[in-house]
Amino acid sequence: MLEKAEGQKCHATNFLKAFSNLGEILLTLFDGESSQRMWCDRCRRYQLVQSWETVQNVPPVLMVNTGLNKQTDARQLWSIPGWLPERIGIVMEKGRLLCLEGEALRVSQRSRQSRPLAVYDLVGLVADVNSGEHQKSHMVSLINVAVSSRDAQVEPQWHLFNDFLVRKVDKEEALRFAATWKTPTILAYQHQGGSNAIDDSWRDSLDTSCLFINWSMNPYSVLQENWPCVLDPTTEQPGSSTYVPIDTEFVRLQQEEIEILATGDRQVVRPTREGLARVSVLRANGPHEGLPFINEYISISEPVVDYVTKYSGVSAGDLDPASSVHPLVPLKVAYKKLWILLNVGCIFVGHGLIKDFRNINMFVPKPQIVDTVTLFYNPARSKRHLSLRFLAWYLLKENIQSETHDSIEDALTALKLWRKYQEFEDAGIVEKMVDEIYAAGRKHNYKVPEKGVEKWAGGLTVPSKGRETPDIDSGVSGPSTPVSKKQGGNEYFESSLK
Repeated sequence: MLEKAEGQKCHATNFLKAFSNLGEILLTLFDGESSQRMWCDRCRRYQLVQSWETVQNVPPVLMVNTGLNKQTDARQLWSIPGWLPERIGIVMEKGRLLCLEGEALRVSQRSRQSRPLAVYDLVGLVADVNSGEHQKSHMVSLINVAVSSRDAQVEPQWHLFNDFLVRKVDKEEALRFAATWKTPTILAYQHQGGSNAIDDSWRDSLDTSCLFINWSMNPYSVLQENWPCVLDPTTEQPGSSTYVPIDTEFVRLQQEEIEILATGDRQVVRPTREGLARVSVLRANGPHEGLPFINEYISISEPVVDYVTKYSGVSAGDLDPASSVHPLVPLKVAYKKLWILLNVGCIFVGHGLIKDFRNINMFVPKPQIVDTVTLFYNPARSKRHLSLRFLAWYLLKENIQSETHDSIEDALTALKLWRKYQEFEDAGIVEKMVDEIYAAGRKHNYKVPEKGVEKWAGGLTVPSKGRETPDIDSGVSGPSTPVSKKQGGNEYFESSLK
């Protein structure tokens, strides 16, 4: 944009003399007069043709390319405080446009003239960040998320988005630039009428048909016995009251690279990169409670450097369409199913979901997450989070993940732990039970004893089937759960958690 405005290359000082503010530069973009040579059929030769364009209306969003990649001298302008206006106004008058900012805009807003004024707020920008002489520059985004809130907020809420790093920053920091290391490349202005206007009507027309059919890249004859039990579209329509236990498994696509500095410190040069390899989603209620309706392996086109089978349960060949005996789908298919569950309002139940969703690269609002990591966490006792295996051993008297991980087993265990937490909550003993769990964790170094599945603390023998809980007055040490005061419903996708 600035490149078009300059006409010919000039230094920043001359550029500033030509344009006193950004509004004047923007006007040059709406100047519809242009000249070009075109062929004339009547004269049978090329003639110079002038054309004019008029603006009929202005768009709801203005995306401005600063053009600093070709006009590096203008970088100094962005170091001037206040050079970038947070608000601009565009007036259409007799087919021509006026671009206002600062005091001129405020005067125009107070004026009673009937001129149509479109006011735009700066809602975001993309900045080029130069990390150093021997480092490639990279792009970061700075976005004012307050305009996307359902409730109108007076104060801006600027956030920095740098790959997976998201951090709240002050407005002054977001709009501060330096020619040596931080310059804007793209500016985004949005019409004031679009702020805090959230349209959710598209959710009503979501196509959820993929949740009710089985499909795989593999031959059906090989996979017939491995198909999950899909949802019944007549009785199992997912919605905002649907709780879905979930667990995911990942494989490594890139190993971590570490550099040892002269001081002896370790510096991560390139972090580990993981790819989604398996996802399992279960029912939380109904006659088929605990049965998966999604149990898919993901076909990965990139080379897998480590299947981490001990922790993922995925082996070489499981992700190959030519050899896998599991339901295999492309990553887009798995993403679509999870995206549909998210947008219809399902509440995900699992263990360590924040990390899983971060690896999947999917944002899930906190109200739609029930994470057993945080349910059984007491920072006053320890900064350590409890593992799923230890919680299953102590609370459910079940031995899981003894040899490898299974996403269905892990999701089902998370569901059971959540039910157990509900019982503790009904009885008002959550804090007491969490303290007992941490006490047992310190005693056993937060690991399941080798013979822990054979003998319970205090000598209680674990039954071979079921997960009975000892009576509160039995005198046996270990977890004890009073009878829940609430009765679970029999309908699909309905929970006793209120």
